[in-house]
Amino acid sequence: MRVIGELDLAGVPRLLSTLEPLHGDVDVDCSGLEFIDAAGLGALVRAHKACAARGSRLAVVDPSPAVVRLLRLVRLDTVLLLPPSDDAS
Repeated sequence: MRVIGELDLAGVPRLLSTLEPLHGDVDVDCSGLEFIDAAGLGALVRAHKACAARGSRLAVVDPSPAVVRLLRLVRLDTVLLLPPSDDAS
């Protein structure tokens, strides 16, 4: 699935309802995600936990630089699958 624009409190219910019926591994394409807040981060973690509970995985695919920075800042890059870092920081 692809997330575009902003993932904030207003968009969380739509994201979760879209992810809920999916089975197997889930890739969330975040290349078009320009903004994500705490509610959006929480939704990704909830979706990750739901996937893990059914024996599958959730991966953040092609995240924008802003999304990568935020996920690393709050250490969710250790929970959500992200592409390898191109830098040494």
